Amino acid sequence: MTTTLQATKMRGYFDVPGTEIRLPYTDVQGVAPGPTLLVTGGVHGGEYPGIESAIRFARDLDPNRVKGRVLVIHLSNPPAFFAKRQYVSPLDEKNLNRVFPGDPDGSPTERVAAVIMEALAQADFWVDLHGGDIHEALVPFTIYSDRGGKEVVRQAEAMARAYGIEHILESSSIAGGSYAAAAEQGIPAILAESGQVGQLDEEAVRVHLSGLQRLMVHLGLWEGEVGSRVAEPIMRRFAWVTSPKSGFFYRVIRPGDHVIAGQVGAVIHDAFGDPIAEIPVPQDGVVLFTVTSLAINAGDPLFAVAAP
Repeated sequence: MTTTLQATKMRGYFDVPGTEIRLPYTDVQGVAPGPTLLVTGGVHGGEYPGIESAIRFARDLDPNRVKGRVLVIHLSNPPAFFAKRQYVSPLDEKNLNRVFPGDPDGSPTERVAAVIMEALAQADFWVDLHGGDIHEALVPFTIYSDRGGKEVVRQAEAMARAYGIEHILESSSIAGGSYAAAAEQGIPAILAESGQVGQLDEEAVRVHLSGLQRLMVHLGLWEGEVGSRVAEPIMRRFAWVTSPKSGFFYRVIRPGDHVIAGQVGAVIHDAFGDPIAEIPVPQDGVVLFTVTSLAINAGDPLFAVAAP
């Protein structure tokens, strides 16, 4: 016997205790039982395609078509968004995607993470929408964590392949990252990147919206065809390169380039225009992102290269 539910669509705000931060959300309950999917946008305030995609996806979602529940947090980091800050919140200089699972008694950013984790506790799956921040250029790619049990990893990989972005990375996970925190809770999750350099690009939004629609079908949240799944090998070697010096950054490589270990990836100059450091590529592979800012500080990320 099929159970029929009352299809509903509710909008509201999650208040972050001890702060003035409010996270806008849409909660869609479908017409039949099914899984619950959490969708988040704007964990980083300057990654606009993910935010816009979350807003449009929630706005256009028809509860009468859904089997299960979809909870969308449109903007996960309002302080960073309105301050036009890359990576960190102006309230505590912390990166939300480095503090999960958060702390309900911690700093403002840690409290936001704790509220998002409360929402995740109601979910079976999570997709976290990202894109190149204000000074990052990238090719679209999807990440999932190798943490958690084998079944969690298997389901996360299947989600990534269904999402439809060519480059897929299985990561040992940055400490405090969203998809790693989910995996550690036994919840399959992916982080999808589309868009770059703080631009609201329509093609990047289209990539996310297409991925969300494909994922809904894959998870059984609505009827349809996923279409062809990504068949390329999973990349499991992800080398981040950081700057050894502060100075002026000139990139030699670009996102999407296929590179070999040892070639020059970037050069750091001083204020007189003289080179002070050549930055080699650490491994063969494809460049997934580079920064684009002229100003660079010692320890800042410069680019990343991934390979199977």
